[in-house]
Amino acid sequence: MSHLSLVGNAHRSSESPRTTRLQLRSWRRFILLALIAFVLGRASILHVISPFGFAFFVILNERGGRATRTAGYAAALGAWMVGGLPTALLMLLQFVLYRLARRYVLKQKTVNYRFIPLLAGSVALLSNLLVIGTVWTKMDLMLALADAALVTLLGLIFIQCIGLFLAPESSKELRSEQVVSLVILAGSFVMGLSQWTVHGVSVATVAVDWMVLMLACGGMGIAVAAAILLSLLSMLSHNGTLADAAVCGFGGFLAGLMKETNRFWMGVSFFLSVVVLSMATSPDWHGLFATAGAALAAFTLYLLTPGSLREEFASFIPGTAENRQSERDRVRRMNQLMTEKIEQFGQVFEELAVTFADTGENAFASAQQLVTHMVSTSANQVCRGCARRAVCWDKQGMQTYQAMANTISQMEVSPRGKALPTADLKERCCRLDSMMGVLRYNLDLTYRDEKWMKKLYEQRTLVASQLGGVAAVVRAISAQIQTSDRIALSEEEQILAGFEELGLYVDRIHIVSLESGKIEIEISLPAAGGEETATRMVAPLLSGILNETVSLARMDAKDHDLVRCTFASARRYTVQTAVAGAARGGRLVSGDTHTTVDLGNGRYALAVSDGMGNGERARRESKAAIELAKKLLRAGFDEHLTIQTINSALLLRNQDEMFTTLDLALIDLFSARADFLKVGCAPSFILRGQEVLSITGDGVPIGILQNIEVQTVTEQLQAGDILVLLSDGVYDAPRAHYDRTDWLQRQLEQLDTRDLQSIADTLVEAAVRVNLGEISDDMTVVVAKVQPYEPEWASIKLPRVEGLRRKKIVGRSTAGA
Repeated sequence: MSHLSLVGNAHRSSESPRTTRLQLRSWRRFILLALIAFVLGRASILHVISPFGFAFFVILNERGGRATRTAGYAAALGAWMVGGLPTALLMLLQFVLYRLARRYVLKQKTVNYRFIPLLAGSVALLSNLLVIGTVWTKMDLMLALADAALVTLLGLIFIQCIGLFLAPESSKELRSEQVVSLVILAGSFVMGLSQWTVHGVSVATVAVDWMVLMLACGGMGIAVAAAILLSLLSMLSHNGTLADAAVCGFGGFLAGLMKETNRFWMGVSFFLSVVVLSMATSPDWHGLFATAGAALAAFTLYLLTPGSLREEFASFIPGTAENRQSERDRVRRMNQLMTEKIEQFGQVFEELAVTFADTGENAFASAQQLVTHMVSTSANQVCRGCARRAVCWDKQGMQTYQAMANTISQMEVSPRGKALPTADLKERCCRLDSMMGVLRYNLDLTYRDEKWMKKLYEQRTLVASQLGGVAAVVRAISAQIQTSDRIALSEEEQILAGFEELGLYVDRIHIVSLESGKIEIEISLPAAGGEETATRMVAPLLSGILNETVSLARMDAKDHDLVRCTFASARRYTVQTAVAGAARGGRLVSGDTHTTVDLGNGRYALAVSDGMGNGERARRESKAAIELAKKLLRAGFDEHLTIQTINSALLLRNQDEMFTTLDLALIDLFSARADFLKVGCAPSFILRGQEVLSITGDGVPIGILQNIEVQTVTEQLQAGDILVLLSDGVYDAPRAHYDRTDWLQRQLEQLDTRDLQSIADTLVEAAVRVNLGEISDDMTVVVAKVQPYEPEWASIKLPRVEGLRRKKIVGRSTAGA
């Protein structure tokens, strides 16, 4: 009992700080919403209609939870302070009628929010008409309709921004309509302060000036628009004139112009502009004093505003540094959560790989288990009912077992059907002929079981290696996300500085990777002339800043005005390809399949697959091998594991014997190193000037054996080298007259052209000609040429923009010193 009490107290003590923080946050939110509702309840237009409090109550009732929706009733208290008890009772009547309509008209818990403002407007119209009575004048009808229309309109506006007060962890990337809705809500709030003054200075004017100064961090456009809109809304409650709106707008313009300076000079510029312009527009000293006093009070309040509140406020304004930083933090948190999930998936795949691989079995234990099972089965079949069973198995069980095991060993090495029992088994068994027949039958069954156990073990090993490969790919993705998340923001600012020096406008820069050879940067550019700007200006500028050739990798349409361009490290080499082929007997369908594809990870793949036989069936097998290889290599799988997976897939795919060859060449576009993986295929050739090199490999085709040997030949290519991959139909064309490898080498040496398509066509034509014009097998020739990459435009070097690569190297050498 005491132990449970201690545990419970410890649990409550550990949870209490978090519970206290949540309760404090909930109370702060409730007080803020109640204050807004109270002030909106005081707001009115021309002191005639008051739609603000009811509209806010409706939206808060729909979007807020139980802990916040009651804050909307504070609007009735504000209405009572301005209009007395009748005004407060009218607003309470609207609240009650809306709750009844919501319960009995729109009964669904979740409804389309487009209907909520219409329902609120209908309730406002009905309540105003009920209060008037049975005799309605035209003015009464106009005011009631105006109040209902404004309630509907304000409901549509408030619904856009109320979520910012209810969900503080939501995205701070505000849409333009959300910004306008917030400004209108702020203007409505200001209207509720219109009748409050302190020593002749209007509290509403102070609030407008303070809001303009807070919004000035977003630039001139937002500050001017907010100043004019807030001033115009204040005029509806007889607080200010058009001249005051113009003065406030100009003050917001100067404050926004000074946003790059500190807050003191922003406030000074706003205060001086308001005072100077008010001297020309104010009719007397009293008006000038009220305007200047309000500007001075707003300036002082702005300086006293805590920095955390200003930063939080600025983070909601699009275009500010705080907003960009807030979005980066949000993306960083999402990346961190994504990385953790991917890491967990990687661990799951690794654990599965270990589970499949580590079975604790060995060949000796498996053989011993099979022998034991065979002896036990034979004894049950023969010794049941035997008079000597008690002596053989109960008293001398070990000796009997050994005698049967020795006989089984002798049967395995003897010709089929000619094995004789051992001497010890002859002495013990009185049913020798029956025992030998059962042992021969069970031995055949044991051979079958051993075969399937071996197949199961091989498949389990393959599954383990495949799961390990998936885990490696998943961990590589996680490492890439972590690397991109650690990119310093200063590097993005440095690239932006280079663009500004050239007068280029870019909307956004996101650095994915700055690793040498693996650079990836995403930049949003204006859609008009985006491709030309990206190719001729942005790519050369990035090349100069990063000290590495960068090219435009792809361009995606972001919206109607912007395109997202991805710039990546330019490969040092490019590959040009050509293909020629012919089907057996001049048919339309060839059993050969080929591919030439950029894998997207700095490697280029050339592959030729020859299916067994000809026609559609052979093509189906070779195409399955090629397509699976292409997808696995693009996903990042190791090439050896890729071929083992293809082999397993073809084995499981076919119930009869069906196989295919695979000739795969992987070219590194950064170093020009080529890896040739040859599985049961013809030799490949490298044409280097007048020299011809052959690449050969042994091994059986894919789809025959469980375990196949994959030979890898690595060759360092040179600029201008020509690779030739071909199928067996071309290689076996000179059947009995020539050495086939020597014949192909001589054909390549005698070429008088270096055009890739001409080389492919010439080899196919020579193979047909040497076979007396007969196409006895499917023929395919893939020719590729490795060339150095030459950028279209030279790098742009800017003297005042230091290269990022050079900066990092200096930092490392300094640290080493």
